[in-house]
Amino acid sequence: MTYRFACTLVLILCGLALVACEPAEPSRQSGSPSASTSGPNSSGHETAGASTKATTTNAGETGRNTIEADLVLTGGNLIDGAGGAVLEDAEIAIKDGRILAVGRAAGLDVAEGSRTLDVSGKTILPGFINTHVHSRYVTLDETKTWTREGVTTVRDLGGYLDDMVTRKRDSEASGDPNLPRLLVSGPMISVPGGHPFPIYGDDYPALAVRGPDDARDQVNELLDAGVDHIKIAVSGRSDTGWPELSDEEIQAITGVAHARGARVAVHVDTAAGLRRAVENGVDDAAHSPRDPIPNDLIAEMVERNVALSPTIDVYQNLAEENGTAAEWNAATLPVMQDNLRRFAEAGGTLALGDDFGNPGVELGMPMDEIQQWSNAGLSPRQIITAATRDAAKVSGLGDEIGTVERGKAADLLVVDGNPLSDLRALEGVELVVHGGEVAFSR
Repeated sequence: MTYRFACTLVLILCGLALVACEPAEPSRQSGSPSASTSGPNSSGHETAGASTKATTTNAGETGRNTIEADLVLTGGNLIDGAGGAVLEDAEIAIKDGRILAVGRAAGLDVAEGSRTLDVSGKTILPGFINTHVHSRYVTLDETKTWTREGVTTVRDLGGYLDDMVTRKRDSEASGDPNLPRLLVSGPMISVPGGHPFPIYGDDYPALAVRGPDDARDQVNELLDAGVDHIKIAVSGRSDTGWPELSDEEIQAITGVAHARGARVAVHVDTAAGLRRAVENGVDDAAHSPRDPIPNDLIAEMVERNVALSPTIDVYQNLAEENGTAAEWNAATLPVMQDNLRRFAEAGGTLALGDDFGNPGVELGMPMDEIQQWSNAGLSPRQIITAATRDAAKVSGLGDEIGTVERGKAADLLVVDGNPLSDLRALEGVELVVHGGEVAFSR
């Protein structure tokens, strides 16, 4: 073989390889969402390029990939719940109750015949989560109000065991997308004579344990019965003389719960009670103390990833009911607001919850609690993240719900307006999708 012939052959082979590797011509149908420059625009939204590529499920005859979806939302401005910038002109494809693809509307190729809802000019968010409710005060049918207002998951923190487990199972068995996803704890765990018995009596749905072994047994029985998580009381009140769970009992409870994959929430009234709960393994505080949380305790909560759900509004409502609102607003409210601010500034995990079931707490979107957080100085983005991604984590469902991303359950809220500019936009619900099905449409 001559030198000239060998060189010619190499050039021909290289040319064929380049042709074989040539990418297909980009198009709207087959292309991934294109990047754009982040920054504000005339609508007041912060914009960003799509961070999620279109997920494809089958190839069309032309060789371009298309998405076979049951439902598509298109044209809205997406707040994904993860704290990122808004994605304008977003499109979300849903299949079998889950998010199949997220991207810019111009970048996804959705198969003809997919049900498509145009939400142009609206804001799309993950379904909200209320991490502290007592649903026994309403019928199962009445819980649909949460879903209609965009709260697609609620975590119940105290009820009679059989009633709550039955309610959860009935809700799941119904397959009704109008019912919110319900997580239950059953009765709160305390000790004889401890909170809540002095206030509500022995008929209140709570268990009194007697020692670490009994505590372990009670937790196992609750989990065997079908509860999702455990709630305990470590009040910390020195003004009452009420007995409380010992450190050993708290450790026994958290140890069994964690070994079985369950989280433990705690009712606290003071920073002293919160400290004992944190040091002995709880996962989240279902209230903020009404006295200052020391900075070292906040740092420990951040280090241990112990979340906080302040429930400020319920205490204001109780003060108004008791005729002590003026004193509470002057002395206690500033302390609770400061606790919340410092916890957020330290990087603590916050979860939205309003303690529904108590006087003055409205069923539905917890706007009063949201306003309390806003009054304390938290930004709309911080509040939305606490109501979605971080509330999902606190509920033990961080891999399932809380953000708008591929593979997660399709729980979505569409509102008129921009809640990053005005949180009252959350009251303008246009559409709710729960489990991939339309639960509410205006």
